[in-house]
Amino acid sequence: MRFRKNEEAVSPVIGVILMVAITVILAAVIAAFVFGMAPPAKAPSVQLRMTAINDGAGNGSLKITHNGGDSLILKDEKITVTNAVDDTPIDGILLSGVTLVAFQDVSTDATLGAGASINHNFTTVPAKGTILKIMLQDIPSGQVITQMQVTVT
Repeated sequence: MRFRKNEEAVSPVIGVILMVAITVILAAVIAAFVFGMAPPAKAPSVQLRMTAINDGAGNGSLKITHNGGDSLILKDEKITVTNAVDDTPIDGILLSGVTLVAFQDVSTDATLGAGASINHNFTTVPAKGTILKIMLQDIPSGQVITQMQVTVT
């Protein structure tokens, strides 16, 4: 007795399986776009230097200098400055989660590139030796760009 192989139905079955697989893959890709499964926004990578000064004559300022990396779009960056000891805001609400546009009165499309600086003159000048906790956060990505402590000199 000799068995014969009947392979006539193999081709249509494979075709149906491939069509179903393609349909599932297309549905997954469309769902990814519709439901926003795109990669998260990336915060700028930047090196900053921050200095806080009390001149002893009732004037004080906080200076942020861009030392390299990506340019910062000031309207997209949020700064919070607090006392590092008790987390009380410095300058009341003026420096509590405001954009860098509000930090220094500049146009909303301003950027901070390498070598540039921005300043904020304190309305309530912190005493010399006060340690400030400064956090800079990227609004579109929600990521912290930098968080550092600066001593008022």
